[in-house]
Parts: sequence; C-alpha cells; structure tokens
Amino acid sequence: MNSKGFTLIELVVVIVILGILAVTAVPKYINLQADARTATLHAIKGSLEGAAALVHGKSLVKGNHNETFGPSNLTNSVNIGDSIRGGELFVVYGYPIGVYQEFERLVNIDNQYKYAKIGTTTSTFAIYFEEDKTPTTINENCMVFYIHPLGINKKPTFQVNDCI
Repeated sequence: MNSKGFTLIELVVVIVILGILAVTAVPKYINLQADARTATLHAIKGSLEGAAALVHGKSLVKGNHNETFGPSNLTNSVNIGDSIRGGELFVVYGYPIGVYQEFERLVNIDNQYKYAKIGTTTSTFAIYFEEDKTPTTINENCMVFYIHPLGINKKPTFQVNDCI
C-alpha cells in the first residue's frame, strides 16, 4: 500500500511548532499596549491644543498676542477664571507659557500621568506616564511635549513621541 500524506503525529508536531512560533513572534509585531499608550498621548495632545487655542483667542481679544513674557513683562496674561493669581494665566505671544503648572490649570488629566519640565528654560514641558522614567529631553519615547511660541506670529509646538 502506497500512501501519500502526513501521519497524525507529524501534523500535531507541525501545529505545535507553528503555535510556539506564533506565540513568540506575534507580540513583536503587534504591540497593543504601546499602541494604546501612544493613542492616549495623542488624545492628551488634542486637549492641550484645544486649551491653547482657547487661551490664544482670549489673548487676541485682549490684544496682548504680540507680547512675550519675561523679566521686562511679568504681566502678559489672560484671565481664565480660576482662583490662582486672580485667574490670570501667563502667556507668551498669545499662547500659554511652557510651564506645566500653567497647563495644569487648563487641562485636567488623570494622576496616571505626570508633568515634567524639560531643559533649563520655561518654554518646554512634557506629559508622560507615571510608571515611566522622567524625561529630560524632547527626544525620549512615550511622551507628549509642548514648546511655547518663540516669536511673534509663531505657533507653539505640540508633539507626541510614540511609545515603543
């Protein structure tokens, strides 16, 4: 008798080997947790952009959108109606200054995220996941960062660095 095909044992061995390969290889190609974290950071970025746009509108109405904030001008602000500093929020060229304490007043995020100052100036901050290490530069993974405008008629930078 001349039979062609695989025996049952051969088929079972091949299926087991394929299963082991699939279990070890698929997570490398489908990183659902990193994708979900990145999507969350994009949502936070949208909230930051919306808050900054509202502040910019108030600054346009007030007429201080072409002014910077600094030692020579400590009063460049718009009123957001909270109880800190009489509701005044500091702005640079019409957008919120890049100090995370000012954005904490604008955007309410869960305590699973943290704010961090980036660099030595007051122009940049980042939001990152609590369990991650505190970022020190804007080139690190898994964070959204904000840089306030650096000149008249310039827009702020909002960027998400994807999670890996």
